[in-house]
Amino acid sequence: MILVTGGVCQGKAEIAKSLSRQQRKEHRDGEPLVVEENAKSVQELFDADVILQYHLWIRKWMAEHKDPYDITKKIMERNPNVIITLAQVGCGVVPIKAFDRQYRETVGRIGCLLAEQAREVYLVNCGLAQQIK
Repeated sequence: MILVTGGVCQGKAEIAKSLSRQQRKEHRDGEPLVVEENAKSVQELFDADVILQYHLWIRKWMAEHKDPYDITKKIMERNPNVIITLAQVGCGVVPIKAFDRQYRETVGRIGCLLAEQAREVYLVNCGLAQQIK
């Protein structure tokens, strides 16, 4: 698994797609299967080459009272070559609403879990990726 993280609108999606195209050249032809937050089911995440905006999936699962940690672990088990983009949402003013604070903390902790398990981690700023693992 590869994790691509950074601030919102910093170019994570393009970096992730580029990494996936490089990865696919080594193993198979064709365009990568890219899944965004509007996918219909979690099953699509098990088959994806790239999962964009994973933080929005976490928010959705929390709102539906599903366990984002459990789902994340299943994705890592079933899709070990996936590339995931995750925005850093923990900077700035602390949210007033309890749900928003919990969401922010959950994204950060799941980001740590993903980074720990990832074979590569990239930090993206202004469209430039720096490999940090």
